[in-house]
Amino acid sequence: MRRSDPTRRRWLLAASTSALAVAAVAGAVVAGPFRGADPTAVHGDLATGEVVRVADIPAGDGHGARGVFVQTTGSGQLCLWDAPSATSLQRQGGCNPVADPLGGSALSASLAYDGGPAVEDVSDARLIGLVSGAVARVDVLMSDGTLRTVRLKKASIGSERFAAFGYRLRGSDLRRGVGPTAVIARDASGAELARQPTGIGD
Repeated sequence: MRRSDPTRRRWLLAASTSALAVAAVAGAVVAGPFRGADPTAVHGDLATGEVVRVADIPAGDGHGARGVFVQTTGSGQLCLWDAPSATSLQRQGGCNPVADPLGGSALSASLAYDGGPAVEDVSDARLIGLVSGAVARVDVLMSDGTLRTVRLKKASIGSERFAAFGYRLRGSDLRRGVGPTAVIARDASGAELARQPTGIGD
């Protein structure tokens, strides 16, 4: 299992401003618009504060189920991460200021994977994200031009309404070298509200 490497462009989210592993990491983490605070400070903050499970990543392809969790830190960061459980140290994701949890967009997504750097060498890959209340659907655009629609789950963070998602990429896609090129947020009419490229297929 490997951490992200800036030279491995096939798996970097192009919109990334930081790649922050919010705790002990068992795989690669690439955050999208998540803007990282000082990692040392965030790690300390993650020892306190309420952790809320906002979405699920079902087991599949020999990999166990994981949850998608939100935690607000004492330093004013909102962290979104996936892990086998709320208490697991195998957390993968990133953080944004509580005042702007989506980084100025309708969508903020994070990609974590084990293996690589080539798509066909990835053994497990997961997308997690948070979207604004205006988003009705999220699609993952694959490198072969097909779409994978992910399930959204309503999530309230303070007085704000969001939706969260967790999606495990199909092992059959990965083995064929088919990876996610972008995450797309749409409204109820199907109109695109935001798109976050992954850098795959560039």
